Amino acid sequence: MKKLVYILFAALFISCNNDPRKDLPATGNFGTEVKEDVAITVNDALVKLNSENEFNATVTGLISEYCKGEGCWLTLENQGGEPLFVEVENKAFILPNNITGKVAVVTGKVTKTTNDAGKTEPMITATGILIK
Repeated sequence: MKKLVYILFAALFISCNNDPRKDLPATGNFGTEVKEDVAITVNDALVKLNSENEFNATVTGLISEYCKGEGCWLTLENQGGEPLFVEVENKAFILPNNITGKVAVVTGKVTKTTNDAGKTEPMITATGILIK
C-alpha cells in the first residue's frame, strides 16, 4: 500500500512538472504579432458587431477570466456590458497562468456564436494575443 502511495505521488509530481505553461513568460506576445496601435475597445467591437456579422479586428481589454486547463481561451471585460469571449484559433498557442486582471490586446476575427443554452454571444477567434 505504501508503495502505491509513493507511485501515485510521483506520477502526480511528474505530470504537474510537465505543464508547458510553467515556463511561459507572464507577459508578451503569443501567436502572431499583435499591433496594439490599431486596437479598439471591447465596447467598440461589440457595437460594430451589431451592424456586421463578422470582421477582423484588434481588440484591447482587461482579462476577467482565462482557461486554467489548456490555456486556450480568456474573456475580456466590458464595463457595464457583456464580456467578449476570446478563443485561441485551432489551439495554435497556449496562454500563461495567472493573467486575470492584466491587459490583453487580441487580433482575430470577431463573430457571434451560439452557446449550449442557445444564446448568441460575441467572440473573437484569436490569431495573436499580447498580454501586458
